[in-house]
Amino acid sequence: MSYKIDNILVSEGNRPLWQIIIAAIFYTVTLLLILLSLYILYIDFTIGAAKGCVGILSFATTAFVLEVRFSLVNNIYFDFEKRLYKKEYAVGIFRLGTWQHLPNIEYICVFRQGWSKDSDGDGMSDSAGYRYDVNVWHDSSKHFTIYTNLKKEPSYEMAKHLATKMKVDFLDATDPHNKQWVELEELAL
Repeated sequence: MSYKIDNILVSEGNRPLWQIIIAAIFYTVTLLLILLSLYILYIDFTIGAAKGCVGILSFATTAFVLEVRFSLVNNIYFDFEKRLYKKEYAVGIFRLGTWQHLPNIEYICVFRQGWSKDSDGDGMSDSAGYRYDVNVWHDSSKHFTIYTNLKKEPSYEMAKHLATKMKVDFLDATDPHNKQWVELEELAL
Protein backbone atom coordinates (compact mmCIF):
# COMPACT_ATOMS: atom_id res chain seq x y z
CA MET A 1 0.00 0.00 0.00
CA SER A 2 1.39 3.40 -0.96
CA TYR A 3 0.44 6.73 0.45
CA LYS A 4 1.03 10.32 -0.58
CA ILE A 5 2.20 13.00 1.83
CA ASP A 6 0.53 16.30 1.06
CA ASN A 7 2.74 19.28 0.41
CA ILE A 8 3.16 21.69 3.31
CA LEU A 9 3.17 25.48 3.45
CA VAL A 10 4.53 27.18 6.56
CA SER A 11 3.46 30.82 6.44
CA GLU A 12 3.37 33.80 8.74
CA GLY A 13 0.01 34.53 7.12
CA ASN A 14 -1.34 38.01 6.59
CA ARG A 15 -0.02 40.97 8.52
CA PRO A 16 -2.32 42.60 11.08
CA LEU A 17 -4.34 45.58 9.82
CA TRP A 18 -2.32 48.10 11.83
CA GLN A 19 0.93 46.88 10.23
CA ILE A 20 -0.61 47.08 6.75
CA ILE A 21 -1.69 50.67 7.45
CA ILE A 22 1.78 51.64 8.69
CA ALA A 23 3.38 49.98 5.64
CA ALA A 24 0.99 51.84 3.32
CA ILE A 25 1.92 55.15 4.97
CA PHE A 26 5.63 54.42 4.51
CA TYR A 27 5.06 53.36 0.87
CA THR A 28 3.30 56.67 0.26
CA VAL A 29 6.05 58.67 2.00
CA THR A 30 8.73 56.88 -0.04
CA LEU A 31 6.96 57.59 -3.32
CA LEU A 32 6.32 61.24 -2.43
CA LEU A 33 9.95 61.80 -1.39
CA ILE A 34 11.24 60.28 -4.63
CA LEU A 35 8.85 62.41 -6.68
CA LEU A 36 9.85 65.50 -4.69
CA SER A 37 13.53 64.82 -5.42
CA LEU A 38 12.85 64.41 -9.13
CA TYR A 39 10.79 67.62 -9.19
CA ILE A 40 13.51 69.60 -7.39
CA LEU A 41 16.13 68.32 -9.83
CA TYR A 42 13.83 69.11 -12.77
CA ILE A 43 13.30 72.75 -11.81
CA ASP A 44 16.78 73.47 -10.39
CA PHE A 45 19.55 71.20 -11.64
CA THR A 46 22.42 72.55 -9.52
CA ILE A 47 24.91 71.14 -7.02
CA GLY A 48 22.94 72.63 -4.11
CA ALA A 49 19.70 71.05 -5.32
CA ALA A 50 21.45 67.69 -5.80
CA LYS A 51 22.81 67.82 -2.22
CA GLY A 52 19.30 68.56 -0.94
CA CYS A 53 17.94 65.63 -2.93
CA VAL A 54 20.52 63.30 -1.37
CA GLY A 55 19.14 64.21 2.06
CA ILE A 56 15.57 63.67 0.87
CA LEU A 57 16.49 60.32 -0.68
CA SER A 58 18.13 59.19 2.58
CA PHE A 59 14.76 59.73 4.29
CA ALA A 60 13.11 57.83 1.41
CA THR A 61 15.52 54.94 1.97
CA THR A 62 14.66 54.86 5.67
CA ALA A 63 10.94 54.87 4.84
CA PHE A 64 11.52 52.05 2.33
CA VAL A 65 13.26 49.89 4.94
CA LEU A 66 10.40 50.48 7.39
CA GLU A 67 7.73 49.69 4.79
CA VAL A 68 9.41 46.40 3.98
CA ARG A 69 9.67 45.62 7.70
CA PHE A 70 5.94 46.12 8.18
CA SER A 71 4.88 44.21 5.05
CA LEU A 72 7.37 41.32 4.71
CA VAL A 73 5.90 37.81 5.06
CA ASN A 74 8.05 34.67 5.30
CA ASN A 75 6.79 31.43 3.75
CA ILE A 76 8.33 27.98 3.48
CA TYR A 77 7.03 25.42 0.98
CA PHE A 78 7.71 21.69 1.09
CA ASP A 79 7.11 19.64 -2.08
CA PHE A 80 7.53 16.02 -1.01
CA GLU A 81 6.84 14.50 -4.44
CA LYS A 82 9.76 16.34 -6.03
CA ARG A 83 11.79 16.40 -2.76
CA LEU A 84 12.14 20.20 -2.79
CA TYR A 85 11.66 23.07 -0.36
CA LYS A 86 11.62 26.83 -0.80
CA LYS A 87 12.11 29.69 1.64
CA GLU A 88 10.17 32.62 0.25
CA TYR A 89 10.03 36.29 1.22
CA ALA A 90 6.91 38.11 0.06
CA VAL A 91 6.06 41.80 0.02
CA GLY A 92 2.61 42.20 -1.50
CA ILE A 93 2.62 40.54 -4.92
CA PHE A 94 6.42 40.41 -5.09
CA ARG A 95 7.98 37.13 -4.02
CA LEU A 96 11.61 36.08 -3.74
CA GLY A 97 12.80 32.52 -3.16
CA THR A 98 14.26 29.53 -4.97
CA TRP A 99 13.52 25.83 -4.79
CA GLN A 100 16.25 23.74 -3.19
CA HIS A 101 16.78 20.02 -2.81
CA LEU A 102 15.11 18.67 0.34
CA PRO A 103 17.64 16.62 2.30
CA ASN A 104 16.75 13.51 4.29
CA ILE A 105 15.00 14.93 7.33
CA GLU A 106 15.91 13.23 10.60
CA TYR A 107 13.79 15.18 13.08
CA ILE A 108 12.05 18.45 13.91
CA CYS A 109 13.17 20.39 16.99
CA VAL A 110 11.68 23.33 18.89
CA PHE A 111 14.09 25.08 21.21
CA ARG A 112 14.32 28.15 23.39
CA GLN A 113 16.97 30.72 22.62
CA GLY A 114 17.76 33.76 24.74
CA TRP A 115 18.06 37.24 23.29
CA SER A 116 18.96 40.65 24.66
CA LYS A 117 19.00 44.16 23.29
CA ASP A 118 21.57 46.85 24.11
CA SER A 119 20.38 49.91 22.18
CA ASP A 120 22.83 52.46 23.59
CA GLY A 121 25.98 50.28 23.52
CA ASP A 122 26.83 50.64 27.19
CA GLY A 123 27.07 46.89 27.74
CA MET A 124 23.91 46.84 29.85
CA SER A 125 20.92 45.04 28.37
CA ASP A 126 17.82 47.21 27.87
CA SER A 127 15.57 44.22 27.45
CA ALA A 128 15.88 40.48 27.21
CA GLY A 129 13.72 37.45 26.70
CA TYR A 130 13.38 34.18 24.87
CA ARG A 131 12.37 33.19 21.38
CA TYR A 132 11.35 29.73 20.23
CA ASP A 133 12.77 28.42 16.95
CA VAL A 134 11.53 25.44 14.95
CA ASN A 135 14.41 23.73 13.14
CA VAL A 136 14.48 20.94 10.59
CA TRP A 137 17.50 18.71 11.25
CA HIS A 138 19.04 16.66 8.45
CA ASP A 139 22.24 14.84 7.51
CA SER A 140 23.31 14.22 11.14
CA SER A 141 24.25 17.75 12.20
CA LYS A 142 22.80 20.27 9.75
CA HIS A 143 19.61 22.26 10.18
CA PHE A 144 17.58 25.17 8.90
CA THR A 145 15.09 27.31 10.80
CA ILE A 146 11.57 27.40 9.45
CA TYR A 147 9.71 29.31 12.16
CA THR A 148 10.42 31.66 15.06
CA ASN A 149 8.04 33.08 17.65
CA LEU A 150 8.38 34.83 20.99
CA LYS A 151 5.71 32.55 22.44
CA LYS A 152 6.29 28.88 23.18
CA GLU A 153 2.85 27.48 22.27
CA PRO A 154 2.71 28.47 18.55
CA SER A 155 6.26 27.22 17.96
CA TYR A 156 5.60 23.97 19.82
CA GLU A 157 2.37 23.30 17.90
CA MET A 158 4.04 24.13 14.58
CA ALA A 159 6.91 21.70 15.27
CA LYS A 160 4.55 18.98 16.47
CA HIS A 161 2.30 19.34 13.44
CA LEU A 162 5.23 19.26 11.00
CA ALA A 163 6.87 16.26 12.65
CA THR A 164 3.59 14.35 12.57
CA LYS A 165 2.91 15.31 8.95
CA MET A 166 6.45 14.45 7.84
CA LYS A 167 6.51 11.26 9.92
CA VAL A 168 9.79 12.15 11.66
CA ASP A 169 10.83 12.42 15.30
CA PHE A 170 10.09 15.51 17.40
CA LEU A 171 12.53 16.91 19.98
CA ASP A 172 11.26 19.37 22.60
CA ALA A 173 14.26 21.47 23.68
CA THR A 174 12.28 24.38 25.13
CA ASP A 175 13.95 23.61 28.45
CA PRO A 176 17.68 23.41 27.65
CA HIS A 177 18.33 21.31 30.76
CA ASN A 178 15.56 18.81 30.05
CA LYS A 179 15.35 17.93 26.34
CA GLN A 180 12.69 15.34 25.56
CA TRP A 181 11.66 13.27 22.58
CA VAL A 182 7.90 13.65 22.19
CA GLU A 183 5.65 10.73 21.24
CA LEU A 184 3.54 11.77 18.27
CA GLU A 185 0.02 10.69 17.42
CA GLU A 186 -1.47 10.61 13.96
CA LEU A 187 -3.13 13.87 13.01
CA ALA A 188 -6.70 13.65 11.82
CA LEU A 189 -6.48 16.01 8.84
